[in-house]
Amino acid sequence: MKLRKKYTAVIGMLICMLFFVGMAGKGTAAEVKIVSIDTGKVFESHPAFIEAMNAFQMQMGEAQKQIDGIENEEEKTSVQMHIQQQMRALAVQMQDSAFKKMKEDIQKFAKKKGYTYIVDSNALIAGGKDVTEELIKSFKTE
Repeated sequence: MKLRKKYTAVIGMLICMLFFVGMAGKGTAAEVKIVSIDTGKVFESHPAFIEAMNAFQMQMGEAQKQIDGIENEEEKTSVQMHIQQQMRALAVQMQDSAFKKMKEDIQKFAKKKGYTYIVDSNALIAGGKDVTEELIKSFKTE
């Protein structure tokens, strides 16, 4: 959970930058449609993130069983440290993969709806319609 909170702000800014860079130069000013999303909520609701969290929790359970089976405290500590490193790397890998899939789905949604830019609601000071719930619902219909 700490990992998710740590990256929520970063993810929001990345989405903003990716959409601005990816959509730069498309259309005229009269055609620009800017909407916003709660990036953290969208990420937590995305099927790829949910799947990654479930898989990660299963891996954590298996790792804990492995640790619990060791009786020698010195060996247990060593194995525990090794597993923690592996789990951190796995968490980053799973999160990156889930983020990539979410980004692809957001881009499809933007194209389908005719939105020029989708930005994080924390990055948008004024204007733009919030389409968070609509986007989350689109994940369930795909």
